[in-house]
Amino acid sequence: MWQCPLCASPLSVQTNQPWRCDNGHSFDVAKQGYVNLLPVQFKKSLQPGDDKAMVQAREAFLNAGFYDPLIQAIGADIRTHCGDNTVRSIYDAGCGEGYYLRQLSALLDDPQIVYQGNDIAKNAVIRAAKQAQQHHLTQHQYVVASSFHLPLQSNQIDVLLQIFAPIDSAEALRVLNTGGLWYQVVPNQTHLQEFKAHLYDTVTPHAPQALPDIALVRELDVAFTLTLTSIQKSQLFTMTPYA
Repeated sequence: MWQCPLCASPLSVQTNQPWRCDNGHSFDVAKQGYVNLLPVQFKKSLQPGDDKAMVQAREAFLNAGFYDPLIQAIGADIRTHCGDNTVRSIYDAGCGEGYYLRQLSALLDDPQIVYQGNDIAKNAVIRAAKQAQQHHLTQHQYVVASSFHLPLQSNQIDVLLQIFAPIDSAEALRVLNTGGLWYQVVPNQTHLQEFKAHLYDTVTPHAPQALPDIALVRELDVAFTLTLTSIQKSQLFTMTPYA
């Protein structure tokens, strides 16, 4: 399933033991339960990704349930189009604090599904792993890694999530199983327009995002209105980019 980020050999994974490949590369499991698979050559800064303030703000905002309609729509689509006993792996590229995977796990309620995710922000992955430990989600695994160099063997993933996060399209297609589904969640042109109108003199609509040159199975338009307190508005602002 996992592959070495240094040589692309399969990684041997054992509970509470370092992950190792046949070429002798070893990656320790942190006490929080995650593994760092982000080699220094893939970093563009000392601490890439979201900082602690952004992570804390997003975690608080999402935990309030504001984006539940989004994950409910994805969960319903997986149930409808994948059926029972066909999904065994769901992977979130750019998983942040693991909120969407935890919600999907509860919605699908299938102990046979393995939920895994990566994020380039170590702060976020620590939170995801801690939450998995606290909720005894033994089928969840999280790693620090780049979505432009996914530490996965080819043709391993049944459902790939890309929720308001960048990814390398070739990598996404490489790791998907034949017949796998790739859920790419992007903001529409009016995403958070009322919120941004309070911040800027001129609000520029989101430009339509170019999709990879692959078959579009279907398109879901998930729209809803939020009523926020001043604290929640601050959280939304801090968790920039607006997702």
